[in-house]
Amino acid sequence: MLISFRKLNRGTDIIEQEDRVELKGAEREHPDLVHLEPVKVRVQAWKDGETYHVHGRQSTEAEFRCSRCLTTFSRPLSMEWHRILTDAEPKEDEEDAVQVDPDQPVDVTPFIREALLLEFPLAPVCREDCKGLCPACGVNRNEQTCQCDTRPVDPRLAKLQELLDREE
Repeated sequence: MLISFRKLNRGTDIIEQEDRVELKGAEREHPDLVHLEPVKVRVQAWKDGETYHVHGRQSTEAEFRCSRCLTTFSRPLSMEWHRILTDAEPKEDEEDAVQVDPDQPVDVTPFIREALLLEFPLAPVCREDCKGLCPACGVNRNEQTCQCDTRPVDPRLAKLQELLDREE
């Protein structure tokens, strides 16, 4: 998504632009991301002295694999971001500012991608009370119950448990 600051340099107060951005390869950037719909982005840009401000609002639908039970589920994602760009050397108080050429269009796709990646859950779960998979037999505990004994055994007492199992 490209934004041109020429209108701002000619006296326009604010630029608003909407677009749908397809972030190809996003599935490779998160291990549990299965599919990502195109991102709906609305960007506003304005000039304040020598600095340009770009504020974005975006939303999309993402399909994840649950980190507990491995089923896929969809989740809506929405986020906002703000960047400061400048056509001069950034000042000390503008350490996050990015230097740009105001006569050239600026690609804001990296800002869109960064905001989206920061919104992804670290370990996505299909629901808060997801029971996950049985570590012994692998059955999805949300759909079935199993009779596996998955109580943790203290490794110091494991030999005693083996003796008890032999007696049965």
